[in-house]
Amino acid sequence: MLSYVLRLAFEFQRTHSYWPNKLYLNAEHFSQWQQEFTEPEAFDEIARRLSLEIVISVDALHPHVAWLPGYHQTAR
Repeated sequence: MLSYVLRLAFEFQRTHSYWPNKLYLNAEHFSQWQQEFTEPEAFDEIARRLSLEIVISVDALHPHVAWLPGYHQTAR
């Protein structure tokens, strides 16, 4: 799942010339992605390093990324 998310983000950056700031997943995708990590802190660190806010949405049939103006990443 991580490699898929990275491909989405890099493709978005290639197309738009800037990095996305949102990652939309449904609950099942989110759970699958979390299971790839043995420690919950590792998952949080990956999301932070990718600078993507994770949005869980029932409407997200497939993971996708976006950039929304006015979103400011806060340091953790």
